[in-house]
Amino acid sequence: MSGFIGLAQMTPSSSLQRIACFLWAGMLPCTLLGSDAPEFSEYLGHWEVDFSASERPNDKLRYLYEVTLSDHQRRLASGQNRIGETPLQAVDDLRGLVNLGRLGEQITRTSVLNVRMQGSTLYVDRDDNFSLRCEIGGLAEAAENLGYSRCRMSDRALVFWLGFPGGFGIEHRLILSERGDRLSIATTVAADGVSQAFSVSRVYQPFEPVTNGIQCQYTLGKGKVCTLNGSFDD
Repeated sequence: MSGFIGLAQMTPSSSLQRIACFLWAGMLPCTLLGSDAPEFSEYLGHWEVDFSASERPNDKLRYLYEVTLSDHQRRLASGQNRIGETPLQAVDDLRGLVNLGRLGEQITRTSVLNVRMQGSTLYVDRDDNFSLRCEIGGLAEAAENLGYSRCRMSDRALVFWLGFPGGFGIEHRLILSERGDRLSIATTVAADGVSQAFSVSRVYQPFEPVTNGIQCQYTLGKGKVCTLNGSFDD
């Protein structure tokens, strides 16, 4: 099979490398039809992650892995397994879930966002990651060899969907709080042949960037740490 339909059977390194080639080689532009175009002004600006309100990818993967493993064990032990399901296929399914989780961790590691409009294009620039783009108006765009992408409004959420050959897809769902002081991004990674999709949610809050004499870094333990002289304590 071509594309990503064999994700569960691929080695973790090879599957992630092939997917990354699609993602960082220049994202497919999304198109939002003019009749669906919302007012984006409240989304615009700089946003930084709120670690206390965000999910941890490793914790989410561990939970999904245990749930999926328990489900396979229960069905196989009781003889209620799906048609054609074998212990080997269950192992492939769990391996595919781990691959999705590792990819999900890579594409949700963004700590800082810059949401901006340039002409008729909305950009969601993400530090240390690929940007999301949405063309306002016009026809939906697609690339036959790489896949397709589109953005749409759904229940107050701005949704970016990236579809690739072989039944592999990534969805970013951006939801702005009613007060406009929080922006959550729920990212879901799914593939044919893997029974569970991997989803993780990160929450961002607005901030005003200041660069003169200030340098910041992000740590798992302390979150965002800034200093005036650019040196950090070990």
